[in-house]
Amino acid sequence: MNDSAEIIWFLELVEKYVDQKGIYREISEKWELVEKMMKSIIHEIDFPYILCLSKSSDVLSQWRSYANDGKGVAIGIDVDVLLRYSNLLSGNEIIYNSEEQMKLLGGKGIDKPLGELNRAIINDDEATTYNKIRILVSYLLEDAVKCKNPAFSEEDEYRISCVPNKSDEGKISEIKFRINNEVIFPYREICFGKIKHNLIKDITIGPKSLINNRNLCLFLKQQGFKWEENKEKWNQHVKTSKATYR
Repeated sequence: MNDSAEIIWFLELVEKYVDQKGIYREISEKWELVEKMMKSIIHEIDFPYILCLSKSSDVLSQWRSYANDGKGVAIGIDVDVLLRYSNLLSGNEIIYNSEEQMKLLGGKGIDKPLGELNRAIINDDEATTYNKIRILVSYLLEDAVKCKNPAFSEEDEYRISCVPNKSDEGKISEIKFRINNEVIFPYREICFGKIKHNLIKDITIGPKSLINNRNLCLFLKQQGFKWEENKEKWNQHVKTSKATYR
């Protein structure tokens, strides 16, 4: 992820919630310890595998960051087709608004695990405190992956999540690994070859792309797409970025 505080962002809202409630004084007083344990626990938990998409097809910052400085293309995906493809996949829009994030947190029934954590801290029981924080983090994890720092709102992100350690009739691969900048990353592949003609809806050509229509047309035709049948259909599916970037 490009956000160094991924997941942590949402968990840190717990501190604001605790302060607003005013009934968890011990958690507030020991917040540094609570936060330290939270961050430690995050490194131990199995996260869902995530495919990050954008609802916007032509944003200059996106071209710069994710499409070889505007030389690539943006592929439009029908997420409804993808979500129907496998029962291991689920989708959600990212929430950037802090008030909406707090509302989401408050609607989780978080007071029960917070009350148990507060009592563990009062009893000065470090082992129980750690376990209660682990329960709290696990409880919030599903919503934590839905929330990001408002500074990233321009990305207009939509996420597809996949539960780890399961397969779905050859539609989702087992865990694989790749190396990127000397770091090992686990990943899983969505094997969508059989649905690609319904899944891929359009292509937006980047502002600095050297791809010409003739070669792109030949490539898409080879892949079984029939967008070249007439000019109207081509213009419906193949677009060019409006960003005047060079």
